[in-house]
Amino acid sequence: MSDATQTEIRSDNTAVCGWCGAEGQSPGQPCQQCGRAAANIPGWALPPPGGRKWLTRRRLIRIAVIAFALVVLAWLYYPFFPNPITLLLKAPSSEVSSASLSGQWSMAGRDLRLTRHIPVAPDQPEGRLAWSRNLGTPTRGAPVVHDGVVYVGGFFKLIALESATGNELWEFALPTPLDHSVAIAGDLLYVGLLDHRMLAVDRNTRAVRWEFKTQGPITSSPVVAGGIAYFGSGDSSIYALDAVTGELLWREEIQGELRSAPAVSDGLVFATDNLGNLYIFEARTGQSKLRFRTMGNTKASPVVANGLAYFPAGGRVYAVDAQAREIPGEFQFNRVWSQFWVWRIPGVPRPPVQKGGQWRFDPEKQLDSSGLVATPAATPDSLYAGSFHGIFYAADANSGRQTWRFAAESAIFGSAVVLADRVYFGDQDGYFYALRRSDGDLVWRLSLDAPIEVSPVFADGRFYVRTGDGTLHAVE
Repeated sequence: MSDATQTEIRSDNTAVCGWCGAEGQSPGQPCQQCGRAAANIPGWALPPPGGRKWLTRRRLIRIAVIAFALVVLAWLYYPFFPNPITLLLKAPSSEVSSASLSGQWSMAGRDLRLTRHIPVAPDQPEGRLAWSRNLGTPTRGAPVVHDGVVYVGGFFKLIALESATGNELWEFALPTPLDHSVAIAGDLLYVGLLDHRMLAVDRNTRAVRWEFKTQGPITSSPVVAGGIAYFGSGDSSIYALDAVTGELLWREEIQGELRSAPAVSDGLVFATDNLGNLYIFEARTGQSKLRFRTMGNTKASPVVANGLAYFPAGGRVYAVDAQAREIPGEFQFNRVWSQFWVWRIPGVPRPPVQKGGQWRFDPEKQLDSSGLVATPAATPDSLYAGSFHGIFYAADANSGRQTWRFAAESAIFGSAVVLADRVYFGDQDGYFYALRRSDGDLVWRLSLDAPIEVSPVFADGRFYVRTGDGTLHAVE
């Protein structure tokens, strides 16, 4: 379009009237339809030709194709990008962590990955009973140890004991029994209650700094990482709160109930529900990465090591790629694919295995859910786990191949602790065992005269073992 005309010149040397939109006009001549003449109006100032539609059929098709492509890309890649609203507007106010320092045990599983592994130990315990203290009606809360103090949940109370002697320092009344571990980060104790509340209690003054209420009982031990407190509730949700203020950062729904501590590793949160599902979430924003399904059930935590997440379900231990990502709808698509393959429909290839699955350790091959029920202890080379049938196993951490086994006196319900070149665990008959890691040979065992169903912890050079008669024992 020249600056001296209102008509648009086309490749066939015809023009379109800039006033009425009539086509087939002679360039530079008055319009044969409206009679208006060309005027010296800049082309950029001309109105769009009358009668011409911008939203043509061709453009509609292009817009629809582009929109569809954008929707598909968003659907495929949404799990791989953090939620920008949570990322930008809901940041934690600190970097506090419940990960244990040397000589301490500040949370369930000891470290954020819940490995229960202490690589270096100057001296190994010799199996002597240092002290015992009856705590009253037993609960299943494992103790934590921090700065020379043992914190252990009791029947409607939280108790603090001097780690060297077992003498009571204080008792904090609670409205419900405490059946799981507390976590310590900085000066705060994080205590989950059956009355749906998570409390942050000052461990020096016992003042409640904040409380947060969920829609269900809290039966999950909390974990604090990067200034965020993670825990699960009976309302089928996992929560992430600011560890200092108690402000909700994110909440994600799951299928079942989280009854154990989540693990945190490499910016991800790993959690298992009582229906046998393993979930992986973005730690900072709660973005869902993977749901790995099993046919069993579990009340135990996952443990993350060697690039894998290990967890027991249905009496066996599963190993899942810790970096696996599931596209929304992928599992459902593969399930239909699997059914077509089972029906032997011509041309249907074998379906892929479930995303993330690597192997499973199932030495007893039970048809029911008995077998391996507790979270395994994990090292860079091995897994250690006991079974309902009284067998303690060591397996290669990368392949799941059994390396040795040890026959205990009775069922093993708690997790083991790996301390340098030894592994320790308790059984239902009340024996506390020390085995050599290399071959499973017995080093010593100590009878504590009551069932050991709660996982032991190690700090200050001693094991702290809770028994079914309500007693806490210190073994050195």
